[in-house]
Amino acid sequence: MTDDQTHERDTRASDETFSEPDETDTTSVKTETGDEAEPEESDSGGRPRWPVIIGLVLILAAIGVGLGLILPSGPLREIDQMPPALATMQSAPTALPLPVAVEGDSTEVIATVGEAAIYRGDFVRFYQPGSDPQEVLDQLIQIELIVQAAAAEGISADADVVAEQIERIKATQANGDDAQFEAFLKEQNISGLDELRRLLERNQVVETMILRHTPLEQVRARHILIATDALTDTAAVEAARVEAEGLMARLDQGADFAALAAEHSDDEGSRINGGDLGWAPRGLFVEPFDEAVFSMARGERRLVQSQFGWHIIEIVEPPEVRPLASSDLLQTQAGQQAFVEEFLPFVDQLRARADEAQQIKILVPAESLVTQPGQ
Repeated sequence: MTDDQTHERDTRASDETFSEPDETDTTSVKTETGDEAEPEESDSGGRPRWPVIIGLVLILAAIGVGLGLILPSGPLREIDQMPPALATMQSAPTALPLPVAVEGDSTEVIATVGEAAIYRGDFVRFYQPGSDPQEVLDQLIQIELIVQAAAAEGISADADVVAEQIERIKATQANGDDAQFEAFLKEQNISGLDELRRLLERNQVVETMILRHTPLEQVRARHILIATDALTDTAAVEAARVEAEGLMARLDQGADFAALAAEHSDDEGSRINGGDLGWAPRGLFVEPFDEAVFSMARGERRLVQSQFGWHIIEIVEPPEVRPLASSDLLQTQAGQQAFVEEFLPFVDQLRARADEAQQIKILVPAESLVTQPGQ
């Protein structure tokens, strides 16, 4: 199992175990959904400002659902919208027919970034009716700049992963049938297998760059949970505390943490990994747990109570600023903030350098790429 797979599994476990409970569900949910978060200050009427994560990063989530989610649905910038960041763009006014992309020759070069070309087909696939065509063209340019920066950093797509993704899309969207698969790609304005492979490769590279250039303070902890059904049951809470203190004493005497977690922890998600929760940013866990892990030193153990019970926490790696290990963390409030404060300025720098070097040439004006009112 790779580090990313391990982290993704551990993140899911922490979501299920430590996040604030949802009143409409018996399972717990992430605290970063925004339902109870305080609005972030902004300069646009007091509404929170959140980034729209590049749509290409949604490719893995789209497999098995439809390729409509693969393609970017908004500009690579902060926009005025409510969290979460992966929500769709606000609807444009509908009094008049919305502008739509003019299809034309999909191989027509509409802009160049250095030696790389951006084609009309890319714009048509990318464009959402009513969007600002200049913003969409700018985002295509930004994505190309990110891909070129990735190449300069030695980042390339994993061909085996892309092949697996293609097979998964073929299986879920066409039941493995070649003819149905070709028809499906055509419906999605994808010319064929080579173009799908190109999109998947670019998606993988862009996602890697986002994670690499979105550093965030994170901590790696492990825990043993002795659960209590209700904090109001004094006897149960006390019994759980006594059990947890007994396990703490065994750890102090040299017992193996992972073995005790596997045997005694009530957190089904993390017990299979010796209680290891992987790297996590602030705000991912419920408050008592979160406060503890970000104030502890390497190897330190602490007994902490939450609404789920008693947690024996041990710090595997103390808090440090590091790149994200999983795109799941981009959906957390801390991840979104880091995206805005770290990754977006990185992209701005790429664009500024390219503009200064006159590497970007617009061959077809953005406004001519869409229909205009009255057409």
